[in-house]
Amino acid sequence: MQKSSGITDGMKIVDTAEAVGGYNYYGYLRHNGEYVIMRENTAETEYRYNIGGYDYSTNWTNKATISYGLPTIN
Repeated sequence: MQKSSGITDGMKIVDTAEAVGGYNYYGYLRHNGEYVIMRENTAETEYRYNIGGYDYSTNWTNKATISYGLPTIN
């Protein structure tokens, strides 16, 4: 199942990792290199995001230790 929110519109899901330390992770990319890594707690009651520009591979590798927050909603 593809997880999605407005901040991932126009992105392709490229990676998933489930049940890692109590979280599921979903990695999204745009053609220009922008990315979103979404962290979902396994109870599906909290979603947090790491949004970035061009360092997806490193951040996906370090997904359990990078910072996550709420998205900016315009």
